Amino acid sequence: MAARLRMRERLLGGAGALAFAAAAAAQPDAGEAVYRREALAHADAMTAAWRRLEDHVLRRSAAAVGWTGSVPPVETGWLDVWTERGLRARYCGDTLLVYLAPERLKGVGGDHRAVRAAPHLYGDDDGRGRAPMLHWLEGGEARGSAGRAAVALPACLEDARFGGALPSGRAALAGRVEDPHLRTRERVAHERRTDPCPADRHGAGRTMTREVHQAHDGRGTPVGAPVHGPWEVLVDGCRDDYAQWEHYTVECRWLAGPPHSREMTGREIWRRQKRVTAQGETFGAPELVSTSCWGGRTPAAPEPAITVETRTESAGEPCPAGFTGTRTLTRTVTVRSTQFPWDAAPIVQETPGPWIADESGCTPIPPPEPPDGPDDDPDDDGPDDDGDGPGSGGPDDGTCGGGDDTDGPDDGTCGPPGDGGNGGSGGGCFLTTAIVERRGAEPDDGPTLTALRRFRDGYMTRTAERRRLVETYYAIAPAIAAAIPDAHPEWKWIGARVDAAVAALRAGDGDAAFAIYVDMVRRLAGRWPGAAAQRGRAA
Repeated sequence: MAARLRMRERLLGGAGALAFAAAAAAQPDAGEAVYRREALAHADAMTAAWRRLEDHVLRRSAAAVGWTGSVPPVETGWLDVWTERGLRARYCGDTLLVYLAPERLKGVGGDHRAVRAAPHLYGDDDGRGRAPMLHWLEGGEARGSAGRAAVALPACLEDARFGGALPSGRAALAGRVEDPHLRTRERVAHERRTDPCPADRHGAGRTMTREVHQAHDGRGTPVGAPVHGPWEVLVDGCRDDYAQWEHYTVECRWLAGPPHSREMTGREIWRRQKRVTAQGETFGAPELVSTSCWGGRTPAAPEPAITVETRTESAGEPCPAGFTGTRTLTRTVTVRSTQFPWDAAPIVQETPGPWIADESGCTPIPPPEPPDGPDDDPDDDGPDDDGDGPGSGGPDDGTCGGGDDTDGPDDGTCGPPGDGGNGGSGGGCFLTTAIVERRGAEPDDGPTLTALRRFRDGYMTRTAERRRLVETYYAIAPAIAAAIPDAHPEWKWIGARVDAAVAALRAGDGDAAFAIYVDMVRRLAGRWPGAAAQRGRAA
């Protein structure tokens, strides 16, 4: 016990050492362990609280840190147990201070010096020596000792927002902690871009650069908008347009006449003008400069080697107004390659032809349904609007698919040859029936004909205009179906359009199916005009 008191006297010195020794002597030996634990617990709590607040300021806070009073808010990580121990904290002027506010502490009473020295006396040795003692708060100063440097406390720590003046004679821990949100640094970056050459110049373009100034806080987060400097030329790859002469030589040999009988040699010197602009290189016609061939006779310019090839390009674009789908564009590009004897490589020129549109992928958008009028009243044409009454194109309408025509003659009026003129069983859809029969994989009451019959007997009977289209179809479709040869590729196209219409019906889009079928019939009438006209006259 006496040795421990002498060690504490050397560490604390003076009157403080005597006071500590007196307090320690007053403790019974049985309570010495408890006394040390309590002193060290106060010191550890202070150290943990200071580090938690430091971490909040430097890494966790979303904005500049500040609070009023001496108890930090919960979002800083402050614990209730620290408040119960009497720990208080103040932060301003980039200085963080944590101290023990009560005069008397649990376990050590008023012996704040024992708490101050506890890390050094009772703390574990981590291999680097004993931990330094805490600060001693006295008269608004954070005094250091035994490895702990003193910290100058700013006057703002004693503002009224924290509760006024700091107490004296208290164990404390202070240090400088800079708020990164209040420390901005400017970073300079460089942007680059490549600009084309200006007029009267040509080349690879100009590489431009500019500075971008951006402020960042202490965590590296951008603050505010960047400031861009002016663009400047970094690399100028442009040259002025120019023209120059290119010279070349052609060797020649000839056998001289009498009295000479030996082979003669000579050469021709030609030139042509090369002009370089932003549009590329162009060459003038070859000109003869001089010759020693053929006794001074001016030869003809050498013929270039010319090859011509073509290629086809394709593109797609939306259909024009009033149509839906995509149309295909094709064009032919002519590639001409010209090479004179003096050229190291041929001069290649590409001449694109006009775009030619294929409208087969465009389907007319049907017009909006007209308002109901006297002719569209279901009572004018039948008992209901679902295609079951007369005039609707369904059963009992007296035309096709029911009524008196059920057992009518096989005249091709209501179906293609072989369907008996029965609009109900044959469908009345001459072209569709022909497609189904050619495929042979679907019965008469299969899904394709069933879907189109419902479409005919429902959707197509709702307006007078649609009913007229049905009548027109019955007038021209049999002749068209009869005019198209069995092996003609037209049937493949018709099958594709029928499948597209049925797919639209299954998707619930009757307008699209209507547009597809009307467009198909109109195109067939245009492609087989003789059959359509003949049938029209017969009707």
